[in-house]
Amino acid sequence: MKKVISLLLTLSLLLGIGSMLSVAAADEGIKVGFARFDFTPDYPAPLGGISARDSEGTLTPDDRVYATVVAISGSDGNTALICTTDLVRTETEWVAPLRAAMSKASGVPESNINISATHTHSSIDTASSTACGIDSPFYETYVAGLAKAAKEAVADLSPVTTKVGTVDIPHLNQVRHTWRGNGHVNGANFESSDAGRWFKEATHQADPELRIIRFVREGKKDVLMLNWQAHATTASCTTDYGRAHKQYISADFIGHCRNYLEAQDGDCLVAYYSGASGDVNPFHLVKARRDLENCPEDTTVYGARLGQYIMDALKNLKSIDVSGSVKTMRMVPPALDKSFTSVMRNSELNAISVGKSIGFVAASCELFCETGKYIRDNSPFEITFVLTQANGKNHYVPSFSSYDYPEILASTPTANPIVYEVTVTKNAKGTAEDYAYSLVAMLNALYK
Repeated sequence: MKKVISLLLTLSLLLGIGSMLSVAAADEGIKVGFARFDFTPDYPAPLGGISARDSEGTLTPDDRVYATVVAISGSDGNTALICTTDLVRTETEWVAPLRAAMSKASGVPESNINISATHTHSSIDTASSTACGIDSPFYETYVAGLAKAAKEAVADLSPVTTKVGTVDIPHLNQVRHTWRGNGHVNGANFESSDAGRWFKEATHQADPELRIIRFVREGKKDVLMLNWQAHATTASCTTDYGRAHKQYISADFIGHCRNYLEAQDGDCLVAYYSGASGDVNPFHLVKARRDLENCPEDTTVYGARLGQYIMDALKNLKSIDVSGSVKTMRMVPPALDKSFTSVMRNSELNAISVGKSIGFVAASCELFCETGKYIRDNSPFEITFVLTQANGKNHYVPSFSSYDYPEILASTPTANPIVYEVTVTKNAKGTAEDYAYSLVAMLNALYK
């Protein structure tokens, strides 16, 4: 049989009809690899995302935290690593050493490596002031693990056919701007009697679209990439803001969804990427957030519910032709305000293209959902992922509309209509729009 195939290929080259044989074949030149490593600590570790506390282990296997590396290689052999890790953020100080170690291990240029965080608020606190900072044994283990995963992902590169799709998921996320009556807006008590109509409107402002890329690999498990926008806070369990109740390490609903999908569909490996969720919280499904004992259950239910929507969407994915090179672009936009810190000034924006079909953008900040939607709606690619908390940390980047809420101001003239994210951001008004325009321009440049 192999001799017959070889003869056919030889004839096709001689007769110039190679394209006839590739109609049902893998995407021309595109290869995808996958690797994952578990970095769940077996000792009490400081947790980030809500307040300082030490972990007490995990509640279930679904709560374990992982780093995932997806390698995508183009027809020209150029390879990009698109990494996601179950941490609350990507430390700016860690990015250069991580890229260097991963590049050395895998042979992929540092400029082609992007590392984003799932933004779980129940994972290891990696700030330099904690026991898991850049001088800690955990840091060394983490860097070595990601480097090893990068090498394994490149070694795992395999030809693919590609399917993509989106699914609108109702009532699983909400913009957290609900009136609280204390001079600003947030979602700490979204069931308060003062919320009223504003809560309903805010709930429907959240971006409901989840994006899916499925790389189908012959003889290997498929790589399923997901992009969804919701803060991973179902497991962090707070009463008043900043006071944690549960102290378990957890990948949050992401881990439960990931394991649910891989159990239901034994042919896939899941990589989850946090989207533009700076102003988006999960809609709690069990009871009000203040009912603390239900938080672990909420995490399980949310992950399974999200997984059920995805499983249904997998039945209707669209096959697309992905061919051509993998290209990357990076820029550091000029600061819009002289008071910016050095971290803000060096905030990265990245874009990746796979042929003329798939685009990725990565920003080292928390973009708001309307900013992410603008980028997707104006992207030239068939499907575009928006990755946040990527390649550094840069706080919230609120959109223009977040600086003023006329409805609240009209109903309560004495109130300050500034949302929480605006009060704490170190970015000037207009930064979100500047980032969005820049990222769309980068995608257009890669598309040409």
